[in-house]
This record gives sequence, structure tokens and C-alpha cells, in this order.
Amino acid sequence: MLPEEEPIDSSLLTKFRKTRITQDMLEDMLKETIRQAIEKGLIKSTAIIVDATHSLARFKHQSPTEILRKLTKELRYQIYNTDYDLSSVFPDKPLMTAELDEEISYTKRLVEAVRTGVVKSENRKAKELFGKIEGLLKDEKVRELQSINDEEARTGHKSADDRFFGYKNHIAMTEERIISGIKITDGSADDGKQLPDLISQSRKNGVTVDEVIGDTAYSRKDNLDAAAAEKNGFKLLSKVHPCVTEAHTKEREGFTYVKDADTYVCAAGHLAMSCEKWRGKKHNNTVLKYNWSKVICKKCPLESTCKLSKKSRSFSITLPKEIHKDQLDFQKDEYFKTRYRQRYKIEAKNAEAKRYHGLGNADSKGILAMNVQSYFTAFALNVKRILKLQVIKANGTV
Repeated sequence: MLPEEEPIDSSLLTKFRKTRITQDMLEDMLKETIRQAIEKGLIKSTAIIVDATHSLARFKHQSPTEILRKLTKELRYQIYNTDYDLSSVFPDKPLMTAELDEEISYTKRLVEAVRTGVVKSENRKAKELFGKIEGLLKDEKVRELQSINDEEARTGHKSADDRFFGYKNHIAMTEERIISGIKITDGSADDGKQLPDLISQSRKNGVTVDEVIGDTAYSRKDNLDAAAAEKNGFKLLSKVHPCVTEAHTKEREGFTYVKDADTYVCAAGHLAMSCEKWRGKKHNNTVLKYNWSKVICKKCPLESTCKLSKKSRSFSITLPKEIHKDQLDFQKDEYFKTRYRQRYKIEAKNAEAKRYHGLGNADSKGILAMNVQSYFTAFALNVKRILKLQVIKANGTV
């Protein structure tokens, strides 16, 4: 743009983002920064450091009950405004103290009562609301929602007492602090499960990955198996945590281990209230029993599909004795201790992304918008780092 030119209309940027930016384009942008860094001789390491950082959703968390009440209230309001006579068929509203099952039942009655009238109505807003409510009632999808404004955001945990609502940015970075891979998930995702994708993306972008440095979330059995594989193997510098080992129980499906809180969280976002530990009688293996609040479980919107024991509201995990023996021995090695100290670099990078580039808060809604924000942030961070490394190299310090 020339200085005397009029700036483009701001709505054009929104249209560009929604219609022109694709996932392939975002990955190509990141790949180009890495290509230039390698071409300039700035990336020499063969290790990546991995971690996840969260971004708060733009909209607040809502319970399924709150979502239904808001939608049905708006639907009634629209009908009152344009089709007042239709309001005579409204069923009686439930009390404000009503729980989700009662709210769902009322909503279904309301939908059936006004269906014919809404179809005939010329009120476009009422028709849109009616369609949205019907979609949420189908297969009771509403039970899984945590926000009507951002349906893809989820609750995650930074510690046992600190939760957030939004998304996770899973990041891989070279030791030179060049971001080599990104994966965006909702806030409830397991950090360790994203490692294969981060390694694959880093290698695809031209980075040699012989070592992976990460916290305890990455010492899952499947990651250790991948590290030990003859083809595409790597050294995994991740400390073992007993709760990350593979459990011999089907009841664990749908539950995620939260390393910061040092416990499990269910699909509805509730942390286990306590953990009991004992030795099994048959094989002398360690058994961990996680217990949830019976009071909270009875009110949970996912209670009908929950895999917890209905009586005890708990499940147990048996930890094989030898499953992480080699990794435990490895982390006692001086080499492991020295290399593991490099983890601070990615924590500093996450802080920079949040403090100076706004990654701490989502600027729009949905996974796609979060991808755009995260990739553009990574692009800017890589360009800054490349420029700094070039200056350092020119001064003869690297």
C-alpha cells in the first residue's frame, strides 16, 4: 500500500480469513520459516522440545441447562413479537431450580407445541432458533455442550484447583527456539496423545528429530514404544509418572489424566475427588482407585452414559510393575538430567506468545479460528527468532 492510499475495509480481512485461509496454507507458512532457518544454517540441533499452553475461549462456559434456557427464552420472545397467538400453546416453564433432564423434557414439549406455527411463520430468526434447538435435542447433543457461542471449546485443568475454558496449543520447538510443529485441540485433550503428530509435522517440515524433550505427560506407554521402535525411533527425555502408564481397565475410556492436577478428569470436566492406593493381592501390582463425588455425578448431564460404577462412582487402574523400568533407569542417567534442563526454553516461548502476541486469549470461536491465530503467532515468533539468530551469527557468537 502507498502512504496516500485508503486502507482496506476491515470486513475484507474477516472475509479473507474465512474463505481463503486453509490448513494447508497455514502449514506452508510455518514450513517456509523453517526452510529459511535451515537454509541460513540456523538450525543445527536434532532434538525438539514439546509442551502445551492454553488459550482462553472468547466466550464464557455455560452448563447445558443454561444453554437450553437461553435458547428457549429467545424462541418464546421471537414468537411473542411476531406470532403472539402461538404463545397460547406454550407449556408451563420449569422452575429455575430444575435440573437438565427436566429442562430437556420441557424443551421437547415446547418444540412440538410450536412446530406447525413456526413452519408457517415469516419470522426468520424464530425459524433459525427452532432449527438450532432441534439439532441440539437430536441424540441429546446438548448434554456435551459447554458454550452455545463456542461449541468446540472445552474445560481443561492447569492444576487441581485451577481450570480454564478454551483450547490447547500443542507446540514442538527446536533447541534454537524455532517452532517446528503445532496442533490445536480443545482444552480437555491429553497432551501426551499429540506427540506423534508433533514429531511427524516437525520431520515433514525438514527438522531432524532424534530426541524429544517433554514433561511427564509425554511418558505414555505408546510414546515409549514409538521411541524404542527400530524405524523412526528417538530418545524420549520425559520423566515417568505412575498415572501415565497404561491401565488394564476398559472403564478408563473417556477419562483423561491431567498432569498438573495429578489426577483424572471425566468427560464432563469433573476431577476425581480422591485417589486410594494399595497393592494387589494376585500379582502384587500397585492399584490406584479414583473416586468421584456422588453428589456431582447425580447432577451430571452425562450421567446416563458415564462409564463409572453407578454404585461407587469410581474406577481402578492396575499399574504393571516393569512397564517403565527402562525409562526410570534412563532418567537417572546424567545425560538425561543435562538434556532435560532444556525444557525451560519452550516455557519461555509460550510466555512470549501469550504476553506479546495475545495467544493467551482466543480472538474468535472454533478450532479453525484458533488454528489461524496460533499459526500466525508461530509465524511471527519464528521470523523474530530468525532475525535475532542472524544478528548473533553475524557477530560471531554462534
